[in-house]
Amino acid sequence: MKSQNNIDREVDKTMNALDGLAPSKTDPFFYSRLSAKLENRDQTEHEESFSFGFAFSMAAVILFLSLNVASFTFYDNMFVQDDVQQEEFIDEMAYEYQVFNLSYYENFEED
Repeated sequence: MKSQNNIDREVDKTMNALDGLAPSKTDPFFYSRLSAKLENRDQTEHEESFSFGFAFSMAAVILFLSLNVASFTFYDNMFVQDDVQQEEFIDEMAYEYQVFNLSYYENFEED
């Protein structure tokens, strides 16, 4: 109980100290200017973010679709060629992307 009495006494002292403060002085139109700025800030941020977000998302979708169309077109044109050219292309790609020498394992098999 003693701690509750101390808390109540401290709260009363703080409230009495606040009673002695004078209200702050501002010019007469401060509140109206502040509220107008806050309203304008909220509206402009919302409009700008919406227009930028929509434009960015549309550009991303168009880019994605155009890259897909280009890759499908390239893929179709590449394999219209005859089978011999297709196999040569695959062999060339496999040779180009070969990271290490596969003949290393053939030497082990011979031993």
